[in-house]
Amino acid sequence: MIVDVHTHCLQPEHVSEASRRADVRAGYAPMQPLPFETYAKAMEAVDRAIVFGVRALACGMLSPDDFTADWVARDPDKLIGFMGVDPTEDGYLDQIDRGVDLGLRGIKIYPMLAHFNPADPVYFALYEKAQRLGLPILSHMGTQPNPRAILKYSHPLLIDEVAQAFPDLKFVIAHMAHPWQRDCAVVIRKHANVYADVSGGGWVRPYQAWEALVLMVEWGVADKLLFGSDFPLWTPQEGMDDMRRLNDQVEGTNLPRIPDQVLDGIIHRNSLELLGLE
Repeated sequence: MIVDVHTHCLQPEHVSEASRRADVRAGYAPMQPLPFETYAKAMEAVDRAIVFGVRALACGMLSPDDFTADWVARDPDKLIGFMGVDPTEDGYLDQIDRGVDLGLRGIKIYPMLAHFNPADPVYFALYEKAQRLGLPILSHMGTQPNPRAILKYSHPLLIDEVAQAFPDLKFVIAHMAHPWQRDCAVVIRKHANVYADVSGGGWVRPYQAWEALVLMVEWGVADKLLFGSDFPLWTPQEGMDDMRRLNDQVEGTNLPRIPDQVLDGIIHRNSLELLGLE
């Protein structure tokens, strides 16, 4: 089974004009509508996919959960929807209940875009509810080019405190928290229910991605890495192909290779079982 744990259904109308302009200044192409047909074509490369929007009031990103639920309803045998949650919003706990009623089965958060410290106990009600309802949380961690993002809220060591307080909460650190992959490794090693996804990891900065996966092997946590593409930035097929090419950089050197079984394990890992979503 191939599961893509990190795909987006974000549309331009979910993002404020100011935020779209900020992304363009950061070097992104102007945001275009994403047709479901384009998404579905890309997902032919995988068996299942987790999909979500973005909810971060401080940066003008407000994907409706109804939109995500409708997106999933177009291919419910393949897609699993996560609700976007911003715990700085009034009524966000009620929003979680409504998301469950819509059939959404997990939560996506963006601490750096929503401007909250994920380790601040004021937001622990979010984790308590997610743990009680069996909703895994996937959090963007690591760098984010939006000029209004607060990067200190994106460091993976903050999740150490969350995992200590909520040991039964399934938590995924997105993007191996690049460029802090070493810190990500020690956090996922320490906590049984904390994982990391490799989305965007190998196809932007391949040397750093190679180094990160070597680190994960050396720390003994490669079995806690989940495949993700970060679509529509990259397709799942591009993600798998580029990850398999990471060792090309070290051919003819004495530098270590990422074992083929590690790469195969990431791609074919049953992430749904690990996250309690089967």
